[in-house]
Amino acid sequence: MNTPQPPTDDRPNRIAWPPILYVMAFAAAYLLEHSVPLSSMPRHAAWQLLGWVVFAAGIGIGLAAIVGFKAIGTPVDPTGRATQLATTGIYGWTRNPMYLGAVISFVGLAVALGSAWLLVLGLLMPIALRKLAIDREEAYLGRHFGAAYQAYRQRVRRWL
Repeated sequence: MNTPQPPTDDRPNRIAWPPILYVMAFAAAYLLEHSVPLSSMPRHAAWQLLGWVVFAAGIGIGLAAIVGFKAIGTPVDPTGRATQLATTGIYGWTRNPMYLGAVISFVGLAVALGSAWLLVLGLLMPIALRKLAIDREEAYLGRHFGAAYQAYRQRVRRWL
């Protein structure tokens, strides 16, 4: 009996939502900071340093994820067709390290810059990423990799 295969034009998404969401969040935070400022966040050197450390940690997580994809030869593009299932390295800890790294980076940058709106939008980012990217990617990976992906989902959490 033949196992049904996904259509050859199957892909996780037609629109690269994550970078669009990141740009929209930055733009909205900038506009909101100037038009509807919230109470200011601490601007002490220690807070700024902490923010930059958290920002760098988020970038590091994202870069580790990209390196992991490159190592197995699967596309980083969120609209690309996966060629391999990433399950080791950073992907052994979280199924979405690029998105996790981006959220952590947003939070760190918000603290470093003292931007309350960037913090609010950074903390809301997981909701938008899940709805517009992650849910679709998980459905795609389930269709494309079947039981191997389902086993991975059972073993590794979505975020942490």
